[in-house]
Order: sequence, then structure tokens, then C-alpha cells
Amino acid sequence: MSFSQDVTISITILLGLIFLGMGLRVAGVLKDEHGGVLAGLITHVTLPALIFTALSSHRFRPDELLLAAGMISAELTCALLAWGMSVVLKLSRPKKGALILASTFGSSAFLGYAVVKSVYVGNVKALADAAIVSELGVGLVLFTVGVFIAINFGAEASNPGQRRREIVKFFYSPIFISLCLGVAVSLMSLPHGFWLIRACYRALAILAGANTFLVTMTIGVMIHFKDLRKVLPVVFLACLLKLVAQPVLVSWFSDLFSFQHLWREILTMEASMPTAAMTAVFARRYGCDAELTSILVFATFISSVFTMIMIILLLS
Repeated sequence: MSFSQDVTISITILLGLIFLGMGLRVAGVLKDEHGGVLAGLITHVTLPALIFTALSSHRFRPDELLLAAGMISAELTCALLAWGMSVVLKLSRPKKGALILASTFGSSAFLGYAVVKSVYVGNVKALADAAIVSELGVGLVLFTVGVFIAINFGAEASNPGQRRREIVKFFYSPIFISLCLGVAVSLMSLPHGFWLIRACYRALAILAGANTFLVTMTIGVMIHFKDLRKVLPVVFLACLLKLVAQPVLVSWFSDLFSFQHLWREILTMEASMPTAAMTAVFARRYGCDAELTSILVFATFISSVFTMIMIILLLS
């Protein structure tokens, strides 16, 4: 299967599931108010299971931290640029949060692995490097900084005192606990052949496997295309920052630190991924503009079909 086919299939699957969620909403099976319930299931059950299994199954090396640092620096730069643009556009706090989230965090896990596998067939080193970028460079930052962004700009925390209380809550939430446990277990030598540990991981894999489905259903429930013309400038900015600026930034970072050729390619590919669907869940959970975030996720996925192929062609 060619690269373009693999990318198109992966994106089509996600978009198809989002349309399924929209169809279920129209049919009355899912309702707007179910978005909160679905987001709660994700942040309390399926996402913690996914985080723990992903982090605990990988042994990290100190030299790999520089690879993750390249992605993190580009993400934080895009977050600052998005914040600056949101101030210029005089967006409300919830809309600011939506733009920042959508411009910063990419779909490195679901789509990133598929792209790397397609481009580097049978290259175990490339997949390992992609895992570092995905888990440390994107996932770890999304589940910490991303949550803080959603809390800070969310309507549920409308004053500084409430925002501080919401941030404190994060440190004993299932997401943070699973992060800490995942990193701790990755440093241990657990007997994975032991039946009880094997059974626990199998159960966690079932829960983690439901995450993508629940996320797409949440977006499908939340997304509405009313007044789309009013947010077109925000859509354009999110696509520009996430799909163009971020790959350029990681490429510059790679040149600055003289990264090996493979690292430069992996970073650029991962940075070119569309917005992570989880950003819409965090927006819904913490009171940012969830509808706008869902539209931005949708728009970056559509646009990435063209931008990713162009970036791969440029790399090759």
C-alpha cells in the first residue's frame, strides 16, 4: 500500500467515525448533553488506560529526550503564536483556548504511527523514534500542558481562584495518576509473563482500544457547522500553525542541533499531523469552545491529506 493510500485510509476512518457520531445525534441515539458523559468516560477510564499502557511498555533512554524536546519546543512556540493571534482577533477566552489547543497538539498516536509504518516499512528504529516523539513529545505534553490550557481558558474556571482549584484537581485526576504510574512502571522490570500482570494488561488494552471510538463519537455529538463563516479566520490560522508552521519549526530545530537524518524526518512527519482529536474532549470537559475545537479538528484532518503528502515529497 502506498503512503498516500495509507494516509487517506487512516484519515477516512476517523472522519467516517465522526460522521457516524453526527448521524447518531441526528437520529436521536446520541444527544448534545451526552457529550459531557462521553468526555467523562474518556478522561476517567479509556484515556488513563491508554496512557498507562503506552508509557509503561516503553523503556526510555536519556539521549531520546532531545528528540522529544524538538517536538515540545515547536508545540510551545505554536501555542504562543496562537495565543498572540487570538489576542489580535479579540477572541473570547473559550475561543482562545480552542485555537491554542488546535494549533499545538497533533494526532501522533493514531495517525503518526500509520504514516511512519508506511514510509519506513520494517524499520524498527524509525518506529521506536516515532514512539518517543508521540509519547514524550506530544502525549505527555498534551495530557499536562494541554489540560492546563483547557482549564485556564475554560468557562468552568471563570476567575483565577477557580482556575487554580481546577489545576490542583488535575494532580489527583486519573490522567495524572496514570502518567506517573506509567513512567514508574517503565523503569521497572515487571514479569510480563506472569498470568496476573498479563491479564491486567489485556484488560487495559480493551479499555484503551475504546478510546478512539469514544473520542470520535464525542466530536460527532459536539460538531455543528452553523455560523461557519464567522470562524473561517480561526480555521485558517489553526491549519496554518499546525500543518505548516510546526513542521517548519521542528525542521529548523533539527538543523540547529545537527540531528541525524532519520530523526529530522520523523520529527517533521509527526509535526505535520492534524490536530489531536483529544483536544475537543478537553475543550468539552473544561469549558473551552468545544464546538469550535471540533470544527478545527475536522478542518485540519481534511487539510492534512494535502499538506502531509507535500511534506513527505519534500523530505524525499
